[in-house]
Amino acid sequence: MQPRLIFYHLVTWVTDYIEAVNAPAEAKRILADIDRRIAAAPSFPGLRRFPEGRGFKQWTGDDSKALMKVYLPAIAGHVPSEMVRAISSFMDFCYLVRRSVIDEDDLVDIDAAVADFHRYRVAFDLVRPDGYSLPRQHSLVHYTHLIKEFGDYS
Repeated sequence: MQPRLIFYHLVTWVTDYIEAVNAPAEAKRILADIDRRIAAAPSFPGLRRFPEGRGFKQWTGDDSKALMKVYLPAIAGHVPSEMVRAISSFMDFCYLVRRSVIDEDDLVDIDAAVADFHRYRVAFDLVRPDGYSLPRQHSLVHYTHLIKEFGDYS
């Protein structure tokens, strides 16, 4: 599974949402502010900088993983809180499954993060009118079963 591809979808949906609910000039201003916030992330060991914001041409897995660390505060206040919570829940899932050791409590937390993600992603309904039939997103619900059967993701 590629959680970073799902994150790419979420970032795209946020952009689509902003462009759908705002006049073109306002959407451009909001997206520029998000890019400014991303670019303003302070220099810190282990934190990648994005001087141009989210506007890079081709995403790598490392780009997605690094952008996850600075994206939530960049969009806060520009999108509904349910969108922020959906992305936050997805990021919780990503961080939980990357642990080197996963115990029963972690499995409960993983399932809770997936449930929260599915509950809050309805905020994207405006830009996903045909639903969420994306196999990679659906695979999240099977993750704890697969960990129990085959071991952790790492």
